[in-house]
Amino acid sequence: MAQIDTLETLLQIDASDSAAVAQLELLIGICSGQYLARTHQEEADENTVNMMVIEKWNRLGNEGISSISYSGISEAYSSDYSEEVQKMLRAQTRLVVL
Repeated sequence: MAQIDTLETLLQIDASDSAAVAQLELLIGICSGQYLARTHQEEADENTVNMMVIEKWNRLGNEGISSISYSGISEAYSSDYSEEVQKMLRAQTRLVVL
């Protein structure tokens, strides 16, 4: 199964929704680039990139908000990936000697 098909299934995106598919393709490109920059690998690991895309997709429209409390009207913001994705990235990071 192709990466785009896997993500469409996981995120329940209809393949005929061209706007959603275009957004998904952009996120795959962005996340693949972030993966390569963080890990210094030559190829992106599809599973890790999929997890990154899913997190970014779920944040669309709610960028950075990690929690909201309405009674106290407070919001907490997060600018990075979940601990699970960060562990995956750390495990695949190749050290670069300068």
